[in-house]
Amino acid sequence: MQNASNLLRRHSSIMPLLITFTLFLCCTTPQKAITYRDTWGIPHIYADSKEALAYAFGYAQAEDRLNQILQSYRYAEGTLAEAFGEEYIETDYVQCVWQHAKISQDKFTELPLNIQQIAIYFIAGIKQYMQDHPEKVPDWVPEIHPWHIVALGRTYIWGWPLGQAMGDLRRGKQKMDAPHHSNQWVVSANRTAVDAPIALIDPHLNFATTGHFYEARLHAGDLQICGMTVVGTPFIGLGHNRYISWAATTGGPDCADVYELEINPDNPMQYKYNGQWQEINTERIIIRVKQEDGFKEIEKTIERCHYGPIQERHGNKAYAIKCAYENEVSLAEQMFKINKAKNIEEFKDALAMCQMMPQNIMCASVEGDIYYARTGMVPIRPEGYDWDYPVPGNSKDSEWLGIHAHEDMVQISNPESGFMQNCNISPGTMMPNSPLTADKYPEYIYNDTQNHSNPRGRTAVRLLSSEENMTVERAKEIALDTSVDGYRIWQNALKTAYKSNSISSNDLQEAVDLILSWNGRLDADNNTAPLYRFWRRACSKLEVQLTATEDESIKDFLKKDQKKMISAIQYAIDYLNEKFGSFKVTWGETVRLKRGDKTWPVSGGAFDNGLSVLRAVDGRLSNETGITIVSSGQSCCMLVVLKNPVHSFSILPWGESDDPESSHYTDQAEKLFSKSKFKSTYFNKEELMNNLKSQKELTVPKI
Repeated sequence: MQNASNLLRRHSSIMPLLITFTLFLCCTTPQKAITYRDTWGIPHIYADSKEALAYAFGYAQAEDRLNQILQSYRYAEGTLAEAFGEEYIETDYVQCVWQHAKISQDKFTELPLNIQQIAIYFIAGIKQYMQDHPEKVPDWVPEIHPWHIVALGRTYIWGWPLGQAMGDLRRGKQKMDAPHHSNQWVVSANRTAVDAPIALIDPHLNFATTGHFYEARLHAGDLQICGMTVVGTPFIGLGHNRYISWAATTGGPDCADVYELEINPDNPMQYKYNGQWQEINTERIIIRVKQEDGFKEIEKTIERCHYGPIQERHGNKAYAIKCAYENEVSLAEQMFKINKAKNIEEFKDALAMCQMMPQNIMCASVEGDIYYARTGMVPIRPEGYDWDYPVPGNSKDSEWLGIHAHEDMVQISNPESGFMQNCNISPGTMMPNSPLTADKYPEYIYNDTQNHSNPRGRTAVRLLSSEENMTVERAKEIALDTSVDGYRIWQNALKTAYKSNSISSNDLQEAVDLILSWNGRLDADNNTAPLYRFWRRACSKLEVQLTATEDESIKDFLKKDQKKMISAIQYAIDYLNEKFGSFKVTWGETVRLKRGDKTWPVSGGAFDNGLSVLRAVDGRLSNETGITIVSSGQSCCMLVVLKNPVHSFSILPWGESDDPESSHYTDQAEKLFSKSKFKSTYFNKEELMNNLKSQKELTVPKI
């Protein structure tokens, strides 16, 4: 018994030492992160913690896109002109007006500690890569900080609310068009062959700027995510985890306004508010500009009132912009919550932070739910004003009354239609008999006409409505569909015009026959689509109008414009003969993807005159060659099958790397994008290991 007591005493005396030693080992054992690269060069990072994951993610992004990261941070802080010259002076000025760097730096420590730590480790990973590879670091490298991530997030979303405000300032009676275009749809489990929702994520942005997304798979504890990110940020912006997928398209509630100020005629630095003259504050900033022989400094002045910065002055009137996001820094926190969400309810909780720019958002879950919300940070506005125009700013009567809760937004779960799409169209045309009608919401929350649609939206509804047992392969076909909306009405009009007018040449006869027999698709190997495109362009120049849904409009059109329609075909023949030596040239010869000195034929289009199809690609037409070099459109198309486990497929327009010497600089352009093919994301580790190209283990320092 005594021996037992002595033994217990000895054990009790060493237990604190054992605990202390164990804690010491836990605190000092280096964390690890392994970055696997698949055959497309996409990083799949498996890490011991979220901080280690962020570190390795920063390192991986720097391996592939260091210059893009550093340029993005300069953009966010307003110092592009210092690195690249005078063409960026105005860009830097706008960033200084909205104080992205200052607000992000000042408020960084107000973020939750875990978000701060992720940002700190992410930046440390970038810095480690630069230390390991000094030869890759450009001479214009800025000093980078964790708050740059916050500033970049602010900068990225700013085009949407600022565009709304400038629309208020510039518009006539009509609404301005949205600045960006995208596709998204979700199909319920009861309409798919896999008994699970299928979702499309398909933003259409500029390949070299806003839409130059980075693709990744991230794994650390309960954080298991796959998708695309804005380069220089540590979270997935569009994609999926093991439970949900999420997508976004432009269109949303009104989140910014313009106030018209009455300026004191005796003092241009005062404006009237509540019967008194208030001072306009001024701030003088210096923009440093790179020159061939050094630098020069340009001084600019920013004027502010209590609403926000003053955008313009006209006589004794000034116009100030008020943006709901002006002092917000929590987008990163919201994205982290979205990345971790395990169901629709947790996704809604994340959206309730209202940090995302005005967008249409769609979510699908492995539980079988599908959900839509028209999100944004929306002011509660007093009645009695037309908020589509500048409103009087001379009294408190027009002041905002707070911010709407997410519950006030346009939203729906599991609609009866069994599918939803939003290709930059109204909530009222997202599905047949949409219950999301304008009369149920304030105008500035609905922020669209109820029946507004477009060729992509109409095509999506047509195709999705016909699918009651959608397979994964059929979903891919719809995502990359090239069928032109409304082309048959033009064929019918041409047929009648052809019967009423004599044809003057064999070429004209053949061209008419080709258009009349055309299948309405913009496929790379189609030898009639270019003829149709340039015929429609010529019709537009000749002011030939045709409503694509009413037979009566064809008769009206034919009475006055049928000869013009025939003449337009001759114009198209002559144009294509001049540029390509034949009017039977293929679509892929006239529409091409380019990176470096290589080009590839591409299917699809996002052009005027109705040639905007679901497989969206766009670019500038060269008057010299007749070729359109694709520079925007499907910038990170992803298809997600919400079965457990989740499977997904994706395409980038070029490749993962920005290094021209890398095999991943144009591999997706050559083998996928130009051939209208998806690749597997290899989200599940077993599949990844069967498609592995390389791996790298990083030891993560304690910071």
